[in-house]
Order: sequence, then C-alpha cells, then structure tokens
Amino acid sequence: MNEIRLCKNRCIFCFIDQLPKGLRKTLYIKDDDYLLSFIHGNFITLTNVTEGDLSDIIKTKIGPLYVSVHSMDPVVRETIFRDKKHYKSLRNLKKLDEAGIKTNIQIVLIPKINDGDDLKKTLTILLRDYINIESIGIVPVGVTRYNKNKRLKPFERDQAKMIIELIEKLKRAVGGRASNKVFLSDEFYLISDISLPPFEDYGDFYQINNGIGKSAYFMHDVIVSLEKQKACLDVIDTSKKILLITSEYGIKIIKQVIKKIKSSICKNYVIPYEEISLDSLEVKNNFLGGNVKATGLLSGADVSNAFSRINNNKYISIIIPNSIFNNEGLTLDGYTRNDIGSLGENVKIIPESGKDLVSTIYKNMENSRKDLD
Repeated sequence: MNEIRLCKNRCIFCFIDQLPKGLRKTLYIKDDDYLLSFIHGNFITLTNVTEGDLSDIIKTKIGPLYVSVHSMDPVVRETIFRDKKHYKSLRNLKKLDEAGIKTNIQIVLIPKINDGDDLKKTLTILLRDYINIESIGIVPVGVTRYNKNKRLKPFERDQAKMIIELIEKLKRAVGGRASNKVFLSDEFYLISDISLPPFEDYGDFYQINNGIGKSAYFMHDVIVSLEKQKACLDVIDTSKKILLITSEYGIKIIKQVIKKIKSSICKNYVIPYEEISLDSLEVKNNFLGGNVKATGLLSGADVSNAFSRINNNKYISIIIPNSIFNNEGLTLDGYTRNDIGSLGENVKIIPESGKDLVSTIYKNMENSRKDLD
C-alpha cells in the first residue's frame, strides 16, 4: 500500500487536535485515505481525492466507503472544515453516487452550528438526491478537556432529547427512506436518558463501529447467550462476587445487563439469579475529561486508579473489556494488556461482546460451585 494520505482539513472538532501532548506518535496521524476507508471503515472527507482516484474507485468498484459530510450548506461547511477546498468533497461524493459506489455517511453534530434546521436540510438533500447511500450516522461532537475552541460545546440532556425528537419526526414524515438509513449514535440516548431503539431498528448495523447500535447489539447478544445456557447450577457460593468495570456511558448498559442476568431463571434452578453477586464499577475518564465517556476511550491510568477504590480480594473475577486497547494491545496512554492484567490475579480481560461476558460470568459461577464441593 502507498503512503497514507493525511487529512489537510482543520475541522473545528478534530479529536486528534484535542489530545494531550506526549502520547505515541501514531495517535496524531490524521489519515484521509480512501483505501483505509474501504478496508477498515475509517471516515474520510473526499477533499483530497483526485480525478485519477475517482476513476480508480469507480473502475474497481471499491466500496462501501465511509464519508464525513457534516453539512450540505457551504457556509456551515466552511465553518466546520476551516478549509475552502471542502467543496470538492460534495462534488466527489455525487460522482461516486452516480457511478454506483455505496457509501456510509457520518455527520458529527455540533450544538448551534450544524444541528436544528441545518441538520434537517442536510438529511433532506442526502435522502432526496443520493441513491447509493447505505446509512447516515449522526454522532455528537466529542469535547476533551484539552479543547481550546470556545464554540465547541458538548450536548446537554435537553439538546440531545431535541435531536432524538427531530429525527423521529423526520422518519414519520419521510417514511422508509429515512427509517432504514438515518441512525443516531447511542450517545444521544444515553445523554438524554431515553431508552435505546430496539435491536430490530438498526437493520444491518452499518455503523456499529461508530457507536451506532452497539448497545442494542450488546444487549441482544446477552439475551441470546443467556437463552443458550443449558446447564443449571444448584449450588452457588453467593459470598463470591464478580466485578464488571466500565465507563460512564457503559455503566448504564451494564446495569441493564446485570438486571437481565439476575432476572433470568433457569429450569430446575435452586438458587435464583437474584442471589448472584454481580457488581459494577464506573470509571470516569479523567485522562481526556470533557464529555468523553465511552469505554473504548478509557485510559490505562484511569482504570489503574480505579483499583484503589475496591478490595480486590472481594472478587473472584474483575472483568475488563478489551476495547480499551488498540490492535497493538495499548491503551490511549500506552498501558499494555500485561500492565492492566498485573493489577490482580483475578483480572480477566475479555472481548467486548455479550456472548463473552455471559460466558465468563457463567464459568465463574461454575467455579464457585466447584469450590463448595
């Protein structure tokens, strides 16, 4: 593969620009490469795609591509991108759409900049004038404590609720064209304390890696996995506890998971799930601060510091999702899997899936029963 193409935009919400200094160099790379978009689902702007690139994409039918649009209004786009070359991206997007190239669109929503009427205008144009868009994902802007742009504000509860109402109204007005394509990220529902849409509403989960439908998929996976558990445990040492570590957003989902597990009754089950000791620990993201509350962005330092608030010996297992690590096994601040694993012999780092969580909890309950034998 050729050298990665770097993004030349200066987007006001750029997360990389909001990182602290001194992290590993790869975290500061701003890629805008259509090949990485195709291979890994990275979102690109299409501002640095050449005519030759367009020809190659169309000729080889590369797709789907993941494209950041944010707004269809030229003035608003210039405010967001802070680069007058942004106009090229919409022209390129139209050419790709007319050539049959599938795309998944991202809109990073910023209060009082591209929400409200501008969002309605953007969605109307995309749904009306483009025929090969698979999905349109709307995510709230992320603001770290290192942000220096005063115009950048995170969504408050009432603002998030208004966005949910706006999208629901649009879907009722437009029908299938919107309901099957336009999706809000889980964060809007978590911020506003509104129940997440059901699993079925997310279709093919086109943007699950963008935090859209991830919680619903996780809960569905938990429910399916619980239904598949055939063995029953007639004796459990309820003095043994299992701890689930998660983030400020994740805690809302994990509490639902714990409730679901405790309310699931197995046939011939002597001790009900209500007596199973499952605890959760919410870890605040002090490393990045702001409104950064997703589990995958937890730092190793914050997870490590959280252990000072618990009694390790109280738990037979302390479960940590592997989403806090990148593909090289590093957290944002450079902690390794071994670093986190060394926090206790009872630490278990598992894949962030409902199936793996249920399986791990169930195995620990079985082990607890064996200890009593």
